[in-house]
Amino acid sequence: MKTLFLILMSWAGMVTTQAQSKDWNQLLKDYLVLEDALVASNVNDAKDAMGRMQKEVLQLQPEASGKAYQKELKFLAAYLDLYAKSDSLDEIRTGFGKISGSMIALADQKVFGSDTLYVLFCPMKKTSWLDDTKDVKNPYYGKAMLTCGSVKKTIN
Repeated sequence: MKTLFLILMSWAGMVTTQAQSKDWNQLLKDYLVLEDALVASNVNDAKDAMGRMQKEVLQLQPEASGKAYQKELKFLAAYLDLYAKSDSLDEIRTGFGKISGSMIALADQKVFGSDTLYVLFCPMKKTSWLDDTKDVKNPYYGKAMLTCGSVKKTIN
């Protein structure tokens, strides 16, 4: 009976971890969609991605209670709330810099699982962003300066 109980508890822990990982991975996926929308200078797609990110953050916040990443989720929620209302591409790009700061901090804490992520840096804006590829596609300037930037860090 004790063995069955331990097996069930282990399985429940795996299911919970998988669900948490799924939520974190969805947040990262939506962030990458936001990045692509800014590369394409598409305000509507950017706003949609931020709206989805807001929902993910709200789902993740209760789990974060007392965790080191709780602060970053609070910052992320505030930035998303502020910039998701904007219709200005420039304002959304400014907000993306702040959103990226929190996403990079979360990636450094390994909340997104085992995927390799890259921190890229825009020398013109003097700010970074997170990507799942080394290819530079600058979300801060889009087509105007598409390949401006470099990889500054790899997060495994």
